Amino acid sequence: MDLTHTLRRGLVSRRQALAFMAAMAAVRGAGAAEPGMLQPATLDHVNIRVSNAARSAQFYMALFDTPVLRNPALRARPNVPPGEAYFLKMGEGYLVVSQAFSPDIPGLDHYSVGMRNYEQGTLAARLKDNGFAGEARSADIWVRDLDASIIQLRTTGGWARQSAAPMPRPSGGPSLLPLSMSRIGIRSADLARAGDFYGRLYGTELASAASNRSRMFSLGDSVLELVSVPAGSGVGIDHIRVAVKDFNAETVRRMLRERAIDLSDGAAPGLVRISDPDGIGIEIAAAS
Repeated sequence: MDLTHTLRRGLVSRRQALAFMAAMAAVRGAGAAEPGMLQPATLDHVNIRVSNAARSAQFYMALFDTPVLRNPALRARPNVPPGEAYFLKMGEGYLVVSQAFSPDIPGLDHYSVGMRNYEQGTLAARLKDNGFAGEARSADIWVRDLDASIIQLRTTGGWARQSAAPMPRPSGGPSLLPLSMSRIGIRSADLARAGDFYGRLYGTELASAASNRSRMFSLGDSVLELVSVPAGSGVGIDHIRVAVKDFNAETVRRMLRERAIDLSDGAAPGLVRISDPDGIGIEIAAAS
């Protein structure tokens, strides 16, 4: 509606117009987001690089009761060496644990977003036209955010494309049934700038969750959380949140204590936070 033109024609009063604009502002403030360039449907997978892939895989396999695949020579991204990697199914998505190579240190290799109506050529051109440096490789597009975290854009259904060998689960003790990776937390030294980048890219900001410490964007049923950190304290991954079936915080804490896994301090109510062998934060919570 052209509100100025409508006012001139006398179809609404100025008081009505002001009320209308206030209502629209309230809707935007309650969580509506400006349209982004992409249509994120899922958090397809998160790939973390670790100092010892086999050791970290055993840690995660003992913790989660889920199918696991192994690839002895995975290239996590184009132009990186092949190395051992493990895939752990997390609902419709999956976690990849891959070997780090010098000079890389353990942390986030990349996270992958499954796109609705994905068409590589069209999307690559659109990213370029809007000032985003995307690199098309194979059937995917790779983008770096302002803190150098790498995003892989692709069609949905990544787990179904895996052809690696299945791994037997280790025996002994109870484990957790993962339903999804419900959140990935990425550190940023400039929250406003990073938030504007992701707002333009995804257009799915959860405005009611915004604060001076974090900003959140929906990726289908999952959430990308930008976590503000002081300059110079290191960026990259802050945590991965895994939603598990029949979550009970005290039961989970007891299971972790029995496995001699230390609990991290300062976890928010309703979740349990630990660190993997390389210090990567893992949050365990109920499905939201």
